[in-house]
Amino acid sequence: MVADHQLERDRSVTRESYGPDAIALIAAELGVEVGLAPFQAHGETVWQCRIPARWCPGVQLHVLLWPSHSRVDVRVVPPGGGPTPIAFTAKEVHSVDLYHGVEVMFRRDGGSVLFITRHGHVAIAD
Repeated sequence: MVADHQLERDRSVTRESYGPDAIALIAAELGVEVGLAPFQAHGETVWQCRIPARWCPGVQLHVLLWPSHSRVDVRVVPPGGGPTPIAFTAKEVHSVDLYHGVEVMFRRDGGSVLFITRHGHVAIAD
């Protein structure tokens, strides 16, 4: 049986401002390595990572993190690459909620969110 304090810790949520200091926390929560994208946006750093989608072997989420532009892009990349059939963009991101062991939720002005799970699920909710 799992101790009550263990369950409490597993369900904990941490909120951080969406900025360069949050990148390592996002990577750790999603269980991936984040590196620099091969480009910049108006001289500002862009980070990227790939998350395997456990729901479909070979599919990956390609995530671009642009904190200087308050933006997150997620592309669903099919097995073997090729054209991206589905993409999500969240602008005006101001903070991230780290649901420990589960997901990262990017909070946007106006109340909508984009979330990415460590298992490769992604959605936007208004």
